[in-house]
Amino acid sequence: MMEPFEVYQKYLALRTHFKSDSYDYFRYHGKLKGNRDKFETRKDKYHFYKLSKMKHPVDYMVANMMVNPNFWSGYVNDEQSHATYNQWVKRRDSLSYIISNEIDMMNDSYDTNVLIEDGQHPRLLVLYIRKVISAETIIVLNKLTKFFPYWNKVLADDIVWPDEYKKLKKYEPFFINSVDLGRVKSIIKNRFEE
Repeated sequence: MMEPFEVYQKYLALRTHFKSDSYDYFRYHGKLKGNRDKFETRKDKYHFYKLSKMKHPVDYMVANMMVNPNFWSGYVNDEQSHATYNQWVKRRDSLSYIISNEIDMMNDSYDTNVLIEDGQHPRLLVLYIRKVISAETIIVLNKLTKFFPYWNKVLADDIVWPDEYKKLKKYEPFFINSVDLGRVKSIIKNRFEE
């Protein structure tokens, strides 16, 4: 169990990770200086005490910051924050199943899902924006077929993609190492080799 001040430091590190281009939570091992005296005088320190009682406070904050980068520690008592976290845990624990279901929403020809025509968003990005396909699915698909660099080049001036790309790249290291890429690769092959 983490102590409240530690949770506060992790909160600052995660918030900076998701909002800043220069800070990487993993590179700095989730460390960000926080002043203990300042922490003790914060009006919201009670919320960090509540977070510290949770089994996985860092996961809870990651799940919520993915949905809302302005996640505030005071949302710890919020039903929506708990629902967001529970959905995130469910996705994480059944990722192969979810990817299998979500790729069924894609066109039968894999390339038509990632190709950009006439400057329009590719189908896969549209499905992600509409929340038909999760961040985890699009990240895993990119990990296997590496289309993000292509999208970055063609959609560099787009008003949506650069922000979404940043969010996806910031989120990727929090779960990608726990994914059985071999299993997911075979699911994708079965879906698109028909």
